[in-house]
Formats: sequence, C-alpha cells, structure tokens
Amino acid sequence: MIVVGVRPARQSRVTVCMDTGEEFIMDKKTWEESPFRVDSSLSTEQLEALLKESDHRRAQSRAVYLLSKRDFSRRELEQKLCREKGRYVAEKKGLARETAAYMEELGYVDDAAYAARLAERYSTERLYPKRRILQKLMEKGIARATAEEAVAAVQTEDADLALEFLIRKRYTVPDEQREADRIAAALARYGFGGEDIRRAMRRWMEENV
Repeated sequence: MIVVGVRPARQSRVTVCMDTGEEFIMDKKTWEESPFRVDSSLSTEQLEALLKESDHRRAQSRAVYLLSKRDFSRRELEQKLCREKGRYVAEKKGLARETAAYMEELGYVDDAAYAARLAERYSTERLYPKRRILQKLMEKGIARATAEEAVAAVQTEDADLALEFLIRKRYTVPDEQREADRIAAALARYGFGGEDIRRAMRRWMEENV
C-alpha cells in the first residue's frame, strides 16, 4: 500500500489515506515518529504495528489524564478505559488491562494505598462501619485481602462511629421503645452490627438524659 495523503483529524490524530482508498486514523505522534511519509510504501504488517502503537499511546495518555483527576483502583481504571462515549466496548478489554498494568508499574496506580485512603475517608467523613467499608472497597475492585488490610488499619471503633452518627443526625432521645427501635433500625441499615448499636444508643441516651 502507498500513502497518498495525511490530513489532520480530531483529538491530536491524523487520517492516513492509502492508494487502495482505505483511510486509517491514528495518533499524530505515532505517525510523526514513524519513518513513513506521503508516497511511502507500507506492508500490512507495518500498518498494523503503527495502529497498535497508536492505540497503546492513546490509551496511556487517557489513563494519565484520568489519574490526574482522581485516584482509581486498577480494576476501576480498566473499566474506565473500556468505555467510549458512555458505552462499554468489550474489544478494548485487553488493551485496557495492559494499560492499567503499565500504570501500576509506573506507580500511578497503587491499590493498597488507594484502599487505605478510602477506608480512612469512609470512616471519618461518612461514618461507615468496618463491614460497610470492606464492601465499598471491594465494589471498587480492590482485592479482598487488600481491602481487609485497609479496614484493619482504621482505628475508630464502630460503636464510636454509631454514636457520632446519632449526634450528626440530631436524633431526639426517644421516649418510647417504638421510637428507639426505629433509630436502631436506621443504624442497622447503615451497616452497624447489633452490639455496636446497643452500646452507642446506651451511651447516647445516658449522655442526653
């Protein structure tokens, strides 16, 4: 195949036009750093190598951009890289996995550090009990063992968090058992265990008598 033209395309890409009438879009830097120009002859293998290099470069650029906005777990990043215009593209899965692994090698992705930061934030800011934190971390693609280590490092006891939850929500100390049961149910829905709920409510009512 002979290159008969190269024209600009969107998002730092170029369209490479062949004498066969085919057109291929690739990353501009990939094309500029290649030894090929207009009137160059390319074999099918050379063209495929260029397109593959272009895909890798663009995936890595997008990964760096995403990570500059916020942290991701490795699995979250893979899933993000598989999306195009809000749609999951299964064909991108292999490239997304390679790119996320490369970002991890560079130190841009660190599931253990990410899990530790999230666990602390969930505890101090959202008052999540430990089992809810574990669930949230695993939903973000953190391996169970890594998530458990992060949760174990959280210093605050669940009963203390449950008490803080009652204070922040400004519940009124109940006069009837039915109202007490309703408040206890709210704590249970939030993820607190029975013993922690009883301890928190006992302390809360004692301090507000």
